[in-house]
Amino acid sequence: MAEMRSQGQFSQSSMRLLYIIECLAEASGPMRLQEIARKTEISQPTVLRYLSSLEAANYVYKDDDTHRYALTWRIRSLSRNLGSQLSLRNITTPFTNRLANELKRGVCLVIEHDNQCLYLDCIESPLSRTLQRIGKKAPLHSTGSGKILLSTKSEADLSRYINEIGLMQYTKHTITDPEKLRAELNRIRENDFAMDEEECEIGLRCISCPLRDYTGQIVAAVSIFGGKDTMSDSQVFDMILPRLREAANEISSRLGYIFP
Repeated sequence: MAEMRSQGQFSQSSMRLLYIIECLAEASGPMRLQEIARKTEISQPTVLRYLSSLEAANYVYKDDDTHRYALTWRIRSLSRNLGSQLSLRNITTPFTNRLANELKRGVCLVIEHDNQCLYLDCIESPLSRTLQRIGKKAPLHSTGSGKILLSTKSEADLSRYINEIGLMQYTKHTITDPEKLRAELNRIRENDFAMDEEECEIGLRCISCPLRDYTGQIVAAVSIFGGKDTMSDSQVFDMILPRLREAANEISSRLGYIFP
């Protein structure tokens, strides 16, 4: 809640209501008025006024015996259609389309599934959307988006991945040495982007940025790819990365991520 207080552009009244709802949602059980006021840093009379309004709208109930407050199940109605209306692909599509049109290169949206990259969306060129890659899978260790997703793993999970899945060589540039992969993942965590330097397919270069949700966790990656002749270092770092990072940050914001 302290993070939300930094968003000064919102009205104080609206933010107080959100603090109280979040406080109740994060609690392990019903809460006393004094406890809600202490955790939200809002005066008890003000908290009581908001709770009374929420109770009247049936979003909050008060236990008559304990005088504690909790959210009702009606709060679920606010997110009933979240899965269908606000799916990850629905949120990212305007941004991936814009990137493809502005940069004239391919764009992909990737999540992890069964220790592989799963393509949720892919635009091969700005002129036409292709279904060739959508639904297909690719290795984690040899793709830009895959390495973004690998960078989220703990050392134990990474070791398990290396031992069980292995580091298959796809091109002469594929990282197959576990220690080199660990060093690469450390660079990715530090720089917050990843590169595929013809590691999965000769002639293809890719740069990828992470997408974070409201918990702060990386849930997906968005990448821009093209032939190495259209992805020189100057093109990648002076033009492509800034736009990709900007789009990734906007998407993360729509997923509920609050930047520090």
